[in-house]
Amino acid sequence: MHINRFIKAHVDNMARKGKYEVEIHGPKDSGIRSRAMRVTAVSIPPLTIDTTQHSPSSAAPPCNYVNNVSYGGEVTMTFMLDHTFEDRELMEQWQHLMFDEVWNLSYPKDYHGTVKITQLGVDDLPIYSVELHEAFPTSLGALVFAAESMNEMQTMDVVFKFRTWTSSYENSPGGLLGGLFNKFSRKLKAKVTTKIGGKIFG
Repeated sequence: MHINRFIKAHVDNMARKGKYEVEIHGPKDSGIRSRAMRVTAVSIPPLTIDTTQHSPSSAAPPCNYVNNVSYGGEVTMTFMLDHTFEDRELMEQWQHLMFDEVWNLSYPKDYHGTVKITQLGVDDLPIYSVELHEAFPTSLGALVFAAESMNEMQTMDVVFKFRTWTSSYENSPGGLLGGLFNKFSRKLKAKVTTKIGGKIFG
């Protein structure tokens, strides 16, 4: 195979770490939502199957048995803060739903939301998405000020806790016809999603 064809078929189609998007939806009827366009770093959490060993008899090799499923439990997002501090304000509003003015704690349903993290392809269309369920921001990182960093952007780390996550694949292989159909469907879906996102997030 010609080297340029190999590169085009494989290397050029590799997913890039810098192509992603994040959607944040606060609790129902809270009005808290964000496309999180100023998120400069985030990770998709791991899925770990924990096992324990048990030997059916003293001489037999031990077998591994599943004893727990771990979804990671938390993710950290790094935000760039603009002059409105909008992202900081939204996160503080969300945290204030967790307790009242005399520090009585709220029910989980009153502050659970969702976070969606999507890997984009080189064509900026979705490839893979993970949605965090029962998510909420537990920690807003400190804001650091320094006179010698006059030209550096202000950033903020936010830790989201969650219970579980589910994933979806937007471009699964399906033969020649399936691949063409998926490609067309993805383009159409991307256009619709962009319009809907514009209406939802502004």
